[in-house]
Order: sequence, then structure tokens, then C-alpha cells
Amino acid sequence: MKKTKTLAILGFLLLLSVCTAVAVNATNILQGLSNEDEININSVSVNLILTPEEKEAAINLVLVAPTIKDLLKTADNYTVKASEIFDIRETYEGITLVPKPGVALVTLELNRDYGEEFSVQFVKATVDIEQMEITNTEVKPEVRKPKIIENPMLPNELVERASEFDGVVVTVSGKVSLLGEVFSSIFELDKTVTVFYAHEEATIDVSDIENGDTVTVTGKFVAPNTIYALKIEKRL
Repeated sequence: MKKTKTLAILGFLLLLSVCTAVAVNATNILQGLSNEDEININSVSVNLILTPEEKEAAINLVLVAPTIKDLLKTADNYTVKASEIFDIRETYEGITLVPKPGVALVTLELNRDYGEEFSVQFVKATVDIEQMEITNTEVKPEVRKPKIIENPMLPNELVERASEFDGVVVTVSGKVSLLGEVFSSIFELDKTVTVFYAHEEATIDVSDIENGDTVTVTGKFVAPNTIYALKIEKRL
């Protein structure tokens, strides 16, 4: 039975990005979550037609392809997901995302550790579900980045170069706002960068920090504008 949900645009974008996701090392595959059959968002609608079984089959097919297997041998870890491929069509009711029948897009993110640097490489493969064959493979260039940027940056500079510093430990200084005003362990720097001060890797004491204070934050940056703090220093 189809299920229909009316959501805000933000909810739609989040749901659309959810597909069978697998976090793996070189030998393990974990089956992810499936999507709803259909989503309606005001004047935007989309049908999600791939079943969890089809997504898993597409992923397994790609992972055993010779080119992909060679790439995986060089990776320290990777993630993989399968999703529909959509055509965008305009109708009198608004914009409709129409999935291409019988095909899946499998996306891999490969990560490699080079000591003081790390790299990210994306691979996209189009799979014909009915024929169970890969019809196209696109291997993106490997992008190497330093793990740590020691020179302090301004929040707007960081956001303007978000893709360059994604995944890198950075140091940023700015004025605090929103601290204690939202139901989460976050604040903003210069109303530009969101800082999480309590997360899986660290919990930072911010009891002596108030909105309006200038602080220096060191932490892992996640594009487009989030830092998971590892150290916070108040500037006097």
C-alpha cells in the first residue's frame, strides 16, 4: 500500500537523501533503511520505486565489479548507498520528480589515510535492475586534504571554502550567539558557523561562555557550515 506524507521542504530533502546506506570496511556490508513509496510536498511530489531488495542487489553487483574491487583494495574504509535516478518535470501542479524505471544509482565514498593527510574519492555506477548489469561507471579524482589546519580562520572564510576544508580539523574565531537559546548543545560563531560542543568525540564545558563573547574553536569541520568542537577557548 502506498503511503502519502505531506512534509515541509526541509523534511523532503532529508527523506530524499535517505536510501539503502551501508557503512563498511573492506569485508562487511550492512543493509540500510528503505524509503516510503511516495512523498508529496506541497507542489513537489516524488515516487520512490526501488525496493530494499533491489537496492541491496544493485550494491552487491557494484561491489564485485573488477574496477570497484581494485579501488576498494586501496581504501581504508568506505560507504555505499543506492538510490533512484530522477527526471525533473514541471506540471500544472508544480514540480514532479519522476524516477527512471528499472535503474539505480550506486554511490561509493572511498577514504584513505595518509598520515597527516586523508583523501576522499567518489565513484558512481548506474545499474540496470532488470538485466542486473552496470551500464555506466564514473570514477571521480581522489581529493587529498590535510587533517589539521593550524592557522586560525574567520567563519565566513571557512564557509566560502567549505568543500576544501570538509572533514578537516580547523581553528576558527568569532562571536558567540544562540548559546542556550535552542534545545541542543550548539552555538553559532558570527551567525555563520554552527558549533556542536557536545557530541560523540568530545564534551566541552561552556559554563563560562556567554552570548557576545569571542571564542576560538578547534574542531572537525563538516560542510557546509558545522564544526564539531574539540577545544574552545574564550578570548579575554
